[in-house]
Amino acid sequence: MKNLSKFKDKVNARNLLVQAMYEFSFGHNSPQEIEKSFIKNFTKTKVDYIFFKNIFRYLTKSYAQLKENIYESAEFELFGIKTIEIMEENIMLIALAESKFEETPKTIIIDESVRLAKKFGGDNSYKFVNASLEKILESYK
Repeated sequence: MKNLSKFKDKVNARNLLVQAMYEFSFGHNSPQEIEKSFIKNFTKTKVDYIFFKNIFRYLTKSYAQLKENIYESAEFELFGIKTIEIMEENIMLIALAESKFEETPKTIIIDESVRLAKKFGGDNSYKFVNASLEKILESYK
């Protein structure tokens, strides 16, 4: 078994990104306020803050375009759904931002997104996230 402890900081950053994007999606606070709050409140957590800041800033600036990319390609028909829940949408937004901004392999992005969907999403949301990201990331970059 591989030692994944060196990746823990990035894993924790993704967890915080899901929470920060959840707060952002309600529009009550500015991206700057959210970023400042998360960095202040989670200083004791081992987090890759450079990764967090870069992805969060990219997400908030490119929010509409990234969201459009998801809605154009997500597997709605396959799963018989009409809309995407906020948490699943945010997880897929983070995946798209990471694939655009970082050099993380597609398989890791999908695996991490599935993990996040199991942790933060609905019961079977990870299946939708997995299938949709497979399709979206094929054509994305």
